[in-house]
Amino acid sequence: MEQGGRALRMAGQVTGLRGRLGRWMQGAVQAAPAGAASGTASGEAAAVAVAGGVAGSLSFAGRGALVADDSEINRLILRTFLERLGFSVTLAADGREAVEMFRPSHELLCLDISMPELDGLGALREIRARVVGQAGPMPLALAVTVNSLSHQVEEYLAAGFDACLPKPFARAELEALLHSRWT
Repeated sequence: MEQGGRALRMAGQVTGLRGRLGRWMQGAVQAAPAGAASGTASGEAAAVAVAGGVAGSLSFAGRGALVADDSEINRLILRTFLERLGFSVTLAADGREAVEMFRPSHELLCLDISMPELDGLGALREIRARVVGQAGPMPLALAVTVNSLSHQVEEYLAAGFDACLPKPFARAELEALLHSRWT
């Protein structure tokens, strides 16, 4: 009886997680009160409260994005959000893989900070060195991390990231941040 009850509790937890994840990926999570946007100059993502996306249709068709995160679910979420915006997405499981997979067609880097092999800071440093060596344009670099205290964000910006997108985030926050940087 105990094992059966435990299995039911676990099934309920998985079902609840699926529901929350589904709502999150649909953009139904409220990130902040309407009209509340933080300054992107300080590296904070502009937050917009919506149920389905940012006002106005954003399309980044034809742009390439490289996503590096050691969490498969985080890669899936970012890929889904970015593909819905029109990006062609390349996924890497860690910083070393991201450096190896980087191509000049990647106009956006979404790098987790804490990864095995090579962290996001090291990956950005190596990608930046390659771009400078090839005299190419540097892609927009986002630190996508749960470690987003103000002193940590300052460290990421000083290391060359353009902004920090704190986890967890809603699709609207990512859209607003990209919109603020590319329009």
